[in-house]
Amino acid sequence: MKVRGLTILTRKAIITRQFGSDAWLTLYRDVAGAHRSFRALITPETLVPLPDYLALHDELVRRFYAEDERSHFDLGRESARWALVDGPCKRFMDGKDLPGFVQSFPKLWETYFAETESRSEAMLTGESVEFRAFDLPEWHPYLEHFVMGYMTEVLEMFCANPIGSTRIRGGSGRTYQYLLHTSAAVLDHAPEQKPVKIPRIEEGSPHLSNRETDVLMLVAEGKTNSEIGDILGISGKTVQHHVARAYRKIGVTGRVGAAMWLARRGLVGN
Repeated sequence: MKVRGLTILTRKAIITRQFGSDAWLTLYRDVAGAHRSFRALITPETLVPLPDYLALHDELVRRFYAEDERSHFDLGRESARWALVDGPCKRFMDGKDLPGFVQSFPKLWETYFAETESRSEAMLTGESVEFRAFDLPEWHPYLEHFVMGYMTEVLEMFCANPIGSTRIRGGSGRTYQYLLHTSAAVLDHAPEQKPVKIPRIEEGSPHLSNRETDVLMLVAEGKTNSEIGDILGISGKTVQHHVARAYRKIGVTGRVGAAMWLARRGLVGN
């Protein structure tokens, strides 16, 4: 995989605006001293090998941000705001309805990454957008947390809703899956809180049965009733009954609520 120079120009704009031109000069000088690809002129279309780019990204995060998931996510959101408002991706927002806008999400992946088998998919599913990335060359917080911050902000810029994200699968490996949806702060009528990780529901739980939990987890992954039935060896109608009972028990009305409920309990997202 190679990363387009547009990404580096975005970092330059953000660091210069927040910390000053000397901060960018010092960072770039130090990274260029160790990685020759940064000594050439970098334009939006320049292709930088992924290891070299990650060296710049990691050093930038180390110097100017906390080295955690939230910092990568927030940096992704800020990068989207610059790229789509002041930067060269402004046209991406024009002339689309919501289905067309979501359908064009994979083009953003291609805008930033080249010479790679990795790819992304996006699908409008009821009240949410499902976003998946496949065949990453490696797992790195930039390729997941930063990218998801970017995509969350892109959708929020297009919609009136505050947008949040729920991880269905990720945190390692070469594939991840998220739901982008109206923020939990709106859905819960309360300030967003970090998910609380509690143990998986045990056998005989009075809240959800093991079968109901399994069904909910497959719903969160986007499986249809028929697909869930095939996986679990039950009929689609039985699946429908399990889903309805589980929704009533946990107090949600659809997939987004179920996914958020599961994520807060550490049952999806790993």
